[in-house]
Parts: sequence; structure tokens; C-alpha cells
Amino acid sequence: MKFLSTFKITKGFDTWLQMYKEIEPDLDELGIKVLWAGTNPNETQVYDVTEVKDPSKFEILTQREDITQKRIEAGVELESQEVIETISEDYWA
Repeated sequence: MKFLSTFKITKGFDTWLQMYKEIEPDLDELGIKVLWAGTNPNETQVYDVTEVKDPSKFEILTQREDITQKRIEAGVELESQEVIETISEDYWA
């Protein structure tokens, strides 16, 4: 399953990206992969396309205190996380 989501950040895109690369091995183990991520011009909002092999694993992710803490330290406003839409079909050029 793929979905488009967004969340607010307070420390810029580079800080968020560095944090993502740190937790990427944990996400890989859970079958969660960010396929694309981008930010608005003032780097306060991230948009991403994420693929999750097993949606129940995403709930495990949100319960991991170590990952939650890293996200907070990187400036992610957790309460702002929003799934905009589930993606059923897509095309990558």
C-alpha cells in the first residue's frame, strides 16, 4: 500500500533527512519505505510518498519510543502528521 502524507518540521529539511537516514534500517525491517519526500520553500512542511508492505507494521512504528524521540529531536511535529490519500495506482516516469 502506498500513501501520500504530510507533516510539519521546525528544523529544516536537511535535519529531517539526516534523521530519516538514521532510522531507515529500522523502517526497512518493518517493510516501510519512503519512495519520495519533498518540502515547501520555507522548509516547514514535508510531503512524502510512502510504501508499506503490511499496514499493521506502521502502528508498530508509531509505538517505538526510540524512533519517536529521534523524530521529535529532528523537529517533526508529530501531531501534524496527516495521511492525505491512499494511492491505488501510480506511474513513475
